[in-house]
Formats: sequence, C-alpha cells, structure tokens
Amino acid sequence: MAFGSAALSNEASFNPYWWRAAPHEDGSRNIPPKRTDVAIVGSGITGLTAAIDLARGGRQVTVFEAKEPGHGASTRNAGYVGRTLKHSFGEIMETEGLDKAKATYGELMEAFLAVKDVVERENIQCHYKQQGRLLLATSPQMYDDMAREFALREQHLGEPFQTVSRAEQRDEIATDHYFGGVRIPDHAGLHPGLYHQGLLDAARAAGVTICGFMPVHGFRRQEQGFTVFVRGAKVEARDLVFATNGYGGREFPWLQRRIMPFHAYQAVTAPMSENRIRALLPGDRTFIDWNFNVDWMRIAPGDNTRMTFGGLTGEVDADLRIMAERLQQRLVRIFPDMEGIQFDHVWTGKCGGTFDITPRIGRHDGVHYGGGYCFAGVPMGTLFGQKIARRILGQEGWESVFDTEPPAKFWYRGNAWFVPHALKWMSRNDR
Repeated sequence: MAFGSAALSNEASFNPYWWRAAPHEDGSRNIPPKRTDVAIVGSGITGLTAAIDLARGGRQVTVFEAKEPGHGASTRNAGYVGRTLKHSFGEIMETEGLDKAKATYGELMEAFLAVKDVVERENIQCHYKQQGRLLLATSPQMYDDMAREFALREQHLGEPFQTVSRAEQRDEIATDHYFGGVRIPDHAGLHPGLYHQGLLDAARAAGVTICGFMPVHGFRRQEQGFTVFVRGAKVEARDLVFATNGYGGREFPWLQRRIMPFHAYQAVTAPMSENRIRALLPGDRTFIDWNFNVDWMRIAPGDNTRMTFGGLTGEVDADLRIMAERLQQRLVRIFPDMEGIQFDHVWTGKCGGTFDITPRIGRHDGVHYGGGYCFAGVPMGTLFGQKIARRILGQEGWESVFDTEPPAKFWYRGNAWFVPHALKWMSRNDR
C-alpha cells in the first residue's frame, strides 16, 4: 500500500485535508516596512482577526509569519465552533463561585457569536453551519455527570440542551460504543481552511501587509515602542502582538514558559457512498466524546462522502503512518463495520495549553498576547484577536475574564517533553 501502511490509500497525503479547498500559497514574501504602527507575530485566526480590526481602525499593520500564512493550527484544527472549556461550568462554580462561572461561560458565548459575526460580515464561504453538537458519554456515570452539568448551564445561562439516551443515540450516530450523550442544538462547524482564507483576504483588503516566510527572532523594548528583529531586517513598531499559540518559541521567552505546545492528530477517510456516511452519522452533528482526551468525528464540510476523525492528542510520533494505523484502530473500535477503511489525509498540528488549562489574553511589558486555547481555538482565537485590537485602539470591550497572567513553572523553558505523560495522568478518569 502507499507509504507501507494499510491505513493509507494510494492517494494519501500528510498535509491537512483543509488545504485542498484552500491551497497554501508560496507567496506573501513581502519586504517588511522599516516602521509600522502594529507588528503582529503569527498569521493565524488571532493575528488576522486583530489585524483586520486594527487596519480598519486606522493603524498600519504588518503581520509576520515564519512559514506560509496559516501554516499552523488555524488550518489544521477540526473546525468545531462551540462554547465549552476543559473546566466545566459546575467545576468553576464550585471552586470560584457562581459569578466567576457565569462570567467565564458568558465570554465563551461572546466568542461563539463572534465567529458567526465575522463569517457574515466578511462574507466568508467556509461552510459555517449551526448543525448542533452531540457530546458523547463513555460510561453511564459520565452520562449522568453531563446531564447535571448542562442542567446547570440551562439554569444559569439559559442555554438549551437535550439528553440523548443510549437507546436513542443510533438516531444520531450508528454505534453502541457510547452510553448516550447531550445534544447542544446551536453549536456550529466550519471549514477551517476556508475560514482562514477568508480572514487572510479580508486582512489584505484592509491594507494589512502580510510577510510570509519572515520569522521573528526577537524584539527589544524601546521608549516609544519596539524594535522587532526579523530575518535580515529590523522593524520599528509602536505596538507588538504575539499570536503564535503552540507555535511560539524563544523569540518571546516569557510567553514560551507559559504556553505549552502539544500535538493533535486528525484524518479524513477515502470517499464512501453518501448513503453509507449518512447511515454512520445520521444526525450530521459535530460529534465529540466528553473524555479529557477526546475522540471527535463529523461529516467533512463540503464533501458528504468523507468522515473526519481525530484523537490521540498529546501523543508524539513523527511517523504519521503509525499514527494513521492507530487512528484507524480507534475509529474501527467505534464503528466495527468500518474495518478496512483507509485515510486519504492524515496530519498533525500543534495546540497550545496553559498549566491551568485555561486560555489567556493580556499584556506583558507592553507586548499583547493571546493563546493557550486548550481545544477552543476557533472561537477564542477570533474573540481574542478582536479584544487585542480594541485594547490597542483604545475602544471599549477589550476587557476579559481571561486577562490574568498565565502560570509558569520555574523548571519549564519550552521543552514540553512531559505533556504526553501529563495528558495520560489527567485522562485517568476517562477510563
């Protein structure tokens, strides 16, 4: 078989499936200006959303990207648009109080709505669809816990949900692997490659200079701003934004010590008949289990003959052939009659997490940043980009419940070797 793996088709690629509809350009090799009002490091969702609003607010904006624009997680993620964190509403309410829980999940709603607003305002054709999400339980106890959690959200936030018993779940997903779940009717999905392409087009139309293949090596704080050191040049900037999430490094050591990169893996099946895929996922939701270390699946947006499937978060294996085989095993465990299914695309990307598994936005020594999204990058990256722009422009609405300094560990300097072990330890309750 191709690449020596029975999990891979003869047409298999290790590039993200999303790049088919939104090919990555080799251009954007613009020469940076000597001076700019705002320098943004990172051309993903956060950086581009901030750049668009800043440029429309009258600022000269330059975006620096180490590789081609959108090389990172913004075009490698699952395309899920929801409003949930690893810390549940009930957990925050119990540990920090009801007001903190409502403020936190209220901002998640703001992020959820921000994506829809951007898609509509910029007319981005990215298959955005409020198709609903089905959260799946892997044990009866988990099902009970989910029902209690979402009852709290309905009570205090007014967010509707429906429980789906194990007897009813085959109306949504053709498997007995799970023990029912919770359906959130308004959660959404999109095509992340096309969403990013729409943001990139909007940024350019607003006058943003995109400098691809222009890595930032560091910066120096000046009395009136910053000197940013890029490949072969220095750029003077009044304001500086880091929007690198899991792709940041030694160019900003303070942030590197606080956001840990880790890998997530995803695959897209070879084409099936539309009848077969509709029989497997009749609910046509975004599906994800409620484990700490999740599996997720959906019908590929824009192609009703393929399924996207992801999991194995935090694992580290450079050989994607091996990861394809492991993903295949996990998929067949859920759908036994998919034995022998092959993948046309298998890829990985870097997520970013904080030590307390909570996203962060803020400013340190004058440098603006947002990241540590912990699996909520599409909505939180969109909102954080908007809030960073508002803060720089002096507009209202920049404040955030997530604007607290992310914790650091004295022994961590950027080598996140421990993440796979930590994820396994934190996933102990999944079993």
